[in-house]
Amino acid sequence: MATDINLALILVLIVMAVGLAFSIGANDETLSALIGAGVLKFKIALILGGVAIGAGMILFSQGFVPETVGKSLLGEGLEEKYTNYMLLTVLVSSILWLVIGSFAGIPLSSTHSLIGSIVGVIVVYSLFQGGIDLNTAFNYDKLRDVILSWFISPLLGLLITYIFFKISAKLFFSRLRGLNQIEKSEKSFKWLLLFAVLFAEIWVGANSGEALGILLSLRENNSISNGEYISFVILCGIFAFLGIYFAARYVIRNLASHMIATRPSEGFIIQMSSAFILMIATLFGLPISHSHVIVFCIIGLNLAQKKEIDSKGLAKMGAFWVLTFPVAAIFAGFLYYGLSIFGFS
Repeated sequence: MATDINLALILVLIVMAVGLAFSIGANDETLSALIGAGVLKFKIALILGGVAIGAGMILFSQGFVPETVGKSLLGEGLEEKYTNYMLLTVLVSSILWLVIGSFAGIPLSSTHSLIGSIVGVIVVYSLFQGGIDLNTAFNYDKLRDVILSWFISPLLGLLITYIFFKISAKLFFSRLRGLNQIEKSEKSFKWLLLFAVLFAEIWVGANSGEALGILLSLRENNSISNGEYISFVILCGIFAFLGIYFAARYVIRNLASHMIATRPSEGFIIQMSSAFILMIATLFGLPISHSHVIVFCIIGLNLAQKKEIDSKGLAKMGAFWVLTFPVAAIFAGFLYYGLSIFGFS
């Protein structure tokens, strides 16, 4: 009976992980700049973007961000005690908090929510289950690096975009003379924008470790084999593609309609800046929020162009970003404590 329950739990976790991969694609807005600039037909852009995000997810599945989420945050020896009920709590908690935020109209980060949920579960396990000292329950160096990256990456996005635009303006844009030269330049930037967007999509997939982190944890506690892990990773890549193609089209089309007036050169600068930061974070195994980085890249561009910044809206958004981690941790902690009372730990 216990074996049947554990098998059912493993299947539920796999299905939820694949569902998370679909939602990663469904909530991705990276293609909006490409569609707004009219570079490709809509369906072709969706296919190329879906392939890119799926490829990034698969190619970087053997370490990097999935390993951080599924293993490296835990203290030495805790991987073996990271039960499937813990994984279930982490998933349910982070998903519920994101749903609550969505209905409340609060912009939240799935990365912050998931990491917060992991922390909440491990803290409760250490305090009430015994056998694990809270001082050694986490890889605190890695946890520190992850949290710092959440603050550093948006600021880097702002800084890099600001510098990128200023250098481009001085060395290139300022030398354009007349409307014809400007229009010709922007036509060329459409194809550079295509490269930048697809490059960014690869790193969006590579840095999205929520789904693969759960699968990697299942591999680490021997619930699935390495071969099964690879098979499910490929399945997640496919579902990330399907998420973009069937669900993200609505968000992309809506955002693209507001970006028609945006120059392809501006889109190129923003996408390349965000892609660079995602690439560096991924190679260091740091899960960051792509949407946070993009927002600050746009702010950097506006500052470089001396445009007005909505400081009140930015402050409100920043407050919710900061609150997500502790609230998700508390939420997950209470949920796991409730499960452990009934023997599900």
